[in-house]
Amino acid sequence: MHPLYASTALAAALFASHPAAHAQWQPVGIPAFSTNMVDYPVLAIGTDDLPYVVFSDWAHTSKLTAMKYSGSSWQILGNAGFSAGGVMDPTLAINAAGTPYVAYRDMANSQKITVMKLSGNNWEVVGSTGPSSAGGAKPSLAFGPGDVPYVAFADNSFSNNVTVKKFEGGSWNPVGAEGYSPIYAAQIALVFNSTGVPYVAYHGNSAGCQVDRFVNGAWELVGSLANLYNARIADLCIASDDVPYIAYRDVGDNFHAKVKKMDNGDWVQVGTAVSSGDEDPDQVSMAMDGSGSIYVAYTDMDLGVRATVKKYANGSWQTLGNAGFTAPMTNSLSLALDQSGTPHVGFKDAENNTFKATVMRYEDGTSGIDPEGSAMSSILMAPNPAQDRTELGGLPSGAVITLFDLLGNQVALPIRANNRATLPTSHLADGLYLVKVQSQGHSRSLRLVVRR
Repeated sequence: MHPLYASTALAAALFASHPAAHAQWQPVGIPAFSTNMVDYPVLAIGTDDLPYVVFSDWAHTSKLTAMKYSGSSWQILGNAGFSAGGVMDPTLAINAAGTPYVAYRDMANSQKITVMKLSGNNWEVVGSTGPSSAGGAKPSLAFGPGDVPYVAFADNSFSNNVTVKKFEGGSWNPVGAEGYSPIYAAQIALVFNSTGVPYVAYHGNSAGCQVDRFVNGAWELVGSLANLYNARIADLCIASDDVPYIAYRDVGDNFHAKVKKMDNGDWVQVGTAVSSGDEDPDQVSMAMDGSGSIYVAYTDMDLGVRATVKKYANGSWQTLGNAGFTAPMTNSLSLALDQSGTPHVGFKDAENNTFKATVMRYEDGTSGIDPEGSAMSSILMAPNPAQDRTELGGLPSGAVITLFDLLGNQVALPIRANNRATLPTSHLADGLYLVKVQSQGHSRSLRLVVRR
């Protein structure tokens, strides 16, 4: 019998004493699950507590494709490439009824903003005409009172200043004055507080960030401009107590990621900078759970533009899992939380130069939930780092184990095992490897370090 099928005394000793799986980031389903390269992937968690992703799909001439994780695999929603033409700046939101909506810059319609929703198994345009009368950019989509869809965007008709519209009575109607903002918007985030008041955060390249809210029929400034003057790439959340929070890059402090909240009428920093040293984050995305805990994801230039996620707890920013846990040159990073507060990130994955869509989930070892199927949740691997071998335990029946290097090259023949297996590593050079376990349509990838 091949040693990989054997249950050894060493394996028994290892897994009898090995604690619960350590906290780490795991792919949801298979990494790089899209058919081809993507642009602008955006992640959201549905009312069914499952992740959804939309992206500009190179397999369909940059038209829009939406996918959902079923619990075991990624599935296309409706038709792949369902938009009329290529898209830019897509955004995704899911209403209280569980219906996905998308908004995007429509290259087949003079770069106007188009909104579509999934109806049955088909995507349909929302409204006979879209929200913008001319070109638009950077739409942000959210649902107000009564599940009414709102979209904020940079409006080409008004020098790319911010316009907000809502869909009511079969048409898109302006919320306040069109192009109301005093500066043009290079990035926009739209959210609602508990009483249905819309807030918009945006920034221009030279004028910092600004946050506005719509009250008494007009948009008004929230806090002072001075405290957000150096802010770029803003993201916005509102806590259950209706306190707004903004995450951004601080161009006056080495582009560090920071978070501020409204406190006594102005913006006050939450803790120290989210990133420190010379990290220089490139992208920033923020989410907040039901208890008010703040999560921030950013790509770190000093770590090869890899993703890091931190949580604010006990008065400080704490790294979840490893810093820089994605491949280099991660792009279009978006962060979302499921109902249990578990962070997910979606991004354009540069691993092996595939540039496909990947979603990862943070597993803290306490929930017992496995994003790739419950049959995979109990897999353990030790020792890690390994010298001449490592042991896998908790394998599902008929598991197929394949070993890859970081370039995606298979470095050992696939093997089958039940429950336990010994994986020889004596033929491998020191370095980082990927152990992929597959069984009955489920998949899980574990990182293995070989070091002598």
